[in-house]
Amino acid sequence: MARIKFILQGKSSNSQIYLRLSLSKYVSFKRKTGYSIDYKDWSKSTGFPKSNDPFNKNLKVDLKNLEVFVEKELNVSNTNGMDVTSLWLKDSIANFLGKSEAKELDYLVDYTKQYIERLRNKSNNNGQKGVSEATIKKRTTILNKIVKFQNHTKRKFKVKDVDLKFREEFIEFLDSEEKLSEGTIGKYLKEVKTICFDAQKNNIDVSSQLIHFKGFNVDSIHVTLSFDEIKEIQKTKFEDKYLELAKKWLIIGCYTGQRVSDLMRMNKSMIEKHREYEFIVLTQKKTKKIVQIPIHNEVKSILDSLDGNFPDVFSENESSNSALFNKYLKLVCKDAKLTYLAEGKLRNEETERLEIGKFPKYKLVSSHICRRSFATNFYAQRRYPTPLLMNITAHSTEKMFLKYIGKKPIDYGLQLAKIWAEDI
Repeated sequence: MARIKFILQGKSSNSQIYLRLSLSKYVSFKRKTGYSIDYKDWSKSTGFPKSNDPFNKNLKVDLKNLEVFVEKELNVSNTNGMDVTSLWLKDSIANFLGKSEAKELDYLVDYTKQYIERLRNKSNNNGQKGVSEATIKKRTTILNKIVKFQNHTKRKFKVKDVDLKFREEFIEFLDSEEKLSEGTIGKYLKEVKTICFDAQKNNIDVSSQLIHFKGFNVDSIHVTLSFDEIKEIQKTKFEDKYLELAKKWLIIGCYTGQRVSDLMRMNKSMIEKHREYEFIVLTQKKTKKIVQIPIHNEVKSILDSLDGNFPDVFSENESSNSALFNKYLKLVCKDAKLTYLAEGKLRNEETERLEIGKFPKYKLVSSHICRRSFATNFYAQRRYPTPLLMNITAHSTEKMFLKYIGKKPIDYGLQLAKIWAEDI
């Protein structure tokens, strides 16, 4: 548990008061509070000024208020996953004192913090207020990387410092120190540029090189399960109840096309009947869109075996549930003999990097394979027009949908050619 203590530096009539923040037995930071006192008026036993005159009484109140303020800032930073450093402590104290240094929005970290806060009031594509918590979390991750980069370089960057030199150094840091993949680095660069353009709109000075500051895309390798592979998994019997649960959720996922955050929230109360058909109706956590998913026969078979209920989840905690699902999926696919080599990306435990290559397919399987398999398997079949599939996956445009399944616009021509060939 974090501890805050005030200490004096030196013994004089104007001794500086420091705040020491101890995060653990081995990690602590010390910064000036901006206050000073005659060391004779300081109580070592309480760690506060003696209450021997009105000035010291007021100083004691100020220090206690500072202590509470830093504790609150610490809780917020921990919740958002931000690094707590010596620089963080300095800025927190400056914020409390109302000094302009920490509040100046021409600093990259300060502006990014405000940018994230404003996202909570931003109008989204649905005309509603705010963005999803997942979006806030992603932007906070960017902020965290910038803070780490500042600590690494021992510099405090202004928004106008984001130039081509910054870009090269940031790429090197994310690659060598953070061990991030090229695709992730490319996305982070785009985010930093977006933040800086937002700052420019708000009259913050930016680099003349910002227009040339670009991210990049890396072609993704899409791993999916074919209908034949899904059938092999269906036929495989498992004595372990958790593997059997994972199998059932996998099959449901491959026929409903939802992200794991929505898939494993499904329950009996979401089933609605319209005319003679049954649907799963839910509001997606990420997009806030309402989707109406017809219940496929394969899904109905599982629900019927459970008296109309969905399978149990692995944990009540969403993150733990997702992690366990990923773990069991690999075992399910391994037992279903998906041991042949397939192209994909796998993390090398020694280098801590994602590597492209041929690996046993079961090792490449994760929870996201459900949604992508649904979209890929049903795409371009005459019976399933793309707009119908998009209505279930909730992709906003066909371009996004095609990119998601790794198809190019030329595939439309091939689709039409196949239809005409069947009509001859």
